[in-house]
Amino acid sequence: MTLLPGTDHIETERLLLRRMDEGDLDFLIAVHADPDVARYIGSGNPRTPAETEQWLADVLHSYASANLGPLLVTRKADSKRLGRSGLSDGVLEMDPRPGSLRRMWFFRTQVPEGVAIEEQPELGYTFARENWGQGYASEAARAVWAYAQAHLAHPAIMSVIHADNIASRSVALKFGVRYVDDVEMAGRAYQRFLWPISADA
Repeated sequence: MTLLPGTDHIETERLLLRRMDEGDLDFLIAVHADPDVARYIGSGNPRTPAETEQWLADVLHSYASANLGPLLVTRKADSKRLGRSGLSDGVLEMDPRPGSLRRMWFFRTQVPEGVAIEEQPELGYTFARENWGQGYASEAARAVWAYAQAHLAHPAIMSVIHADNIASRSVALKFGVRYVDDVEMAGRAYQRFLWPISADA
């Protein structure tokens, strides 16, 4: 996601969030290959190393082209990589096909030719399974949202969450998100939520 000039990270009491680089690839491959992590993101299938390598390339391109993208979350105490959170370059189909859900993509480079879109950054969080249940997702999401509210000029920010992902929905609901509709991503239905105007809401 966008970081102000001269700023290379977002910091919380326990966490440091920074832009990803190629040195993070092995960690990301391991996270994306875990079926318990993968079942609620994208197609729901574990990603191959090649797919994660392409995903990271898309993230790095998104940093350069849209100044948006997920950030790598590390623990300040020992620099351990925990997961990722940030604002992705989310885009939504403006005119859905009759009888179909509105489609969305995390990278505008994935949008089929001729499809009209609108921008709506997506606040997301994905953590390695061993780091679940420790409050890291809530802490990271709060930091991203507060930073976005203080420094970025996006009129609306969404989160898309699979209906069965109770834990992720619980994190989002802590911040007063509002359900809007269902959208299609990677061939599956996801619930779309909008974040409130104020990070303190």
